[in-house]
Amino acid sequence: MSFQIVQRQRTLVAGLPVRSPRRPLGKLRDRELERAWSAVLKQELGGPLASAYTDHAVEVGSYYTQTVGYQCDSLDQVTPGHIVSWLPAGRYAKFSSTGTFPGILTDLWERIHAAESSGEIVRSFTGDFEFYPHAYGIELYIAIHLPEDSGVQ
Repeated sequence: MSFQIVQRQRTLVAGLPVRSPRRPLGKLRDRELERAWSAVLKQELGGPLASAYTDHAVEVGSYYTQTVGYQCDSLDQVTPGHIVSWLPAGRYAKFSSTGTFPGILTDLWERIHAAESSGEIVRSFTGDFEFYPHAYGIELYIAIHLPEDSGVQ
């Protein structure tokens, strides 16, 4: 298993929203997303860099919303003009990687799709979360369903 099952508390991510198409693996480039990151990185931020994936539709070619910005603990930390995405508490599969963009994201999503395909995880699509602990690292938390009797703590 190339990931950990973790319990996360509610997570708030503030920043700029981008409505993006759900792309097949390997098609990561999104100019709107790049513009949003460029704008956010020029602003004062209320916490560490993060991104939230919400409003999912499961099918490739459908859309989701990605909020690019920063994790915050309260609305008091939100920079004026930014929106807030709320991710529920729950079980998440935590995938971590280090490297450079875009290879680091490709690696993470390949591992996520492999875990889905093998049945190791079943995504709940309630919201996913990216956290950037440093310039070359990403922790990607994927919301999952677990059977009641799995015994995972």
